[in-house]
Amino acid sequence: MGDQMLLRTPIPSVVKFNQLLNSVTKMKHFSHAIHLFNHMCAIGLPVDEYTVNSAIKCCCQLRRTTDVCKDQLIDDAFKLFKEMVFQKRIQPDVITYTSLISGLCKLSQWDEVYKLLKEMDDYRISPDVHTFTILVDAFCKEGKTEDAESVINIMVEKGKEPNIMTYSSLIDGYCLRGEMTKAMTVFDAMVIKGILPDVFTYNSFLNGYCKKLMIDEALQMFYEITRKGMKPDTVTYNTMIQGLFTAKQCGAARKLFDEMRAQGQIPNECTYRIILHGLYNNHEVEDALSLFKLMGNSKLNSDVEVYNILIDGASKCGMHEIARNLFQDLAVKGVQPTVRTYNAMIRAVCREGLPSDAKQLFLQMEESGCPPDNVTYCLLLQSYLKNKHYVDVEMLLQEMDARRYSLDVSTLSLLIDQIAAGSLRNTLLKSIRKLLPKELAGGPWFFCLAQ
Repeated sequence: MGDQMLLRTPIPSVVKFNQLLNSVTKMKHFSHAIHLFNHMCAIGLPVDEYTVNSAIKCCCQLRRTTDVCKDQLIDDAFKLFKEMVFQKRIQPDVITYTSLISGLCKLSQWDEVYKLLKEMDDYRISPDVHTFTILVDAFCKEGKTEDAESVINIMVEKGKEPNIMTYSSLIDGYCLRGEMTKAMTVFDAMVIKGILPDVFTYNSFLNGYCKKLMIDEALQMFYEITRKGMKPDTVTYNTMIQGLFTAKQCGAARKLFDEMRAQGQIPNECTYRIILHGLYNNHEVEDALSLFKLMGNSKLNSDVEVYNILIDGASKCGMHEIARNLFQDLAVKGVQPTVRTYNAMIRAVCREGLPSDAKQLFLQMEESGCPPDNVTYCLLLQSYLKNKHYVDVEMLLQEMDARRYSLDVSTLSLLIDQIAAGSLRNTLLKSIRKLLPKELAGGPWFFCLAQ
């Protein structure tokens, strides 16, 4: 439709294009919106603050959908921004700066964020509540709750009152760090100011309590949601179900899963992954497989992450034949295994004591365009060491060095034991030393290897 508008004579006004741009953006068709904006600029159509702000938002939104082009898209956003500033056609406003700050925070490019904040101050453009909230949320997600508190203090000094999202972001930050007392202090301060918590706020508390296995407190928060007249969402149920499984309360978790469906909340992929993982971890293997079969030919039945859980779970429970059948089922359904899938299967055959099968899977990974990762190499090394395949061990160590991978503690310990027993050559110590992870470099391991 945008291209048709561009061909009309006379060309519609910028207001009409902005309306179309807004509609396309709301539908999350960000690439189409940027395409339309580029066409508008190409024909020399005057653009205003709204047009450019929408284009910058789209660039920053697209960054979240693909790692390959994220830097390019942020560059595109900055290019648009600089055109606004240097050509003096359009004066950037708080929305423009906030959109860019949001994109940069997601990339943790703090130096650029601080430059933009300084620039806003120079241009006497005051950050609004949304700008401050983005900063609070970004700091909290990186575990920098003290910095988030400082932002709120500055916010209040500038006469901007924190809203429900600001407080909820800070509460979420403390909950992620397991600092539940501080989270509750913020919660109480928010309520005193007349700001009522929403489901997102309660979900943060549920997550924090469940991670600390404070299940009674989590359940109290869960039931408070309905007492306050709110409806638990899928995230609420997922968090609580996972917490119950982790606390070995399988019956309560399954009951809550049934309640979720009875309340009209449709389980998503994450829900089923949590249920299957929880059942396997609690040795409810038959129930996990029954649930998987009940999925039928649904999208969930072809979810590679579900297969990863099932394969790894079956292997841990000693059901190696089931693990193999599940892996073969992927090929039948045309589902491409991921690195995690191969690692789960390699771990399964290693538990069976079949290093040759593990090697075959390793070679299959490369052939299928799924390069092995650090975990793959450590799994294979452990298998080769336990089965005395020392030639393969030396080959893998060389490959790990070429790929700049590192050894985990378990594999490192096995290697040292084999060298001490005389099964491996002392000359390998130099190679092993190069594969030490950063956190172990310079520590006792390093000095042990240096001898």
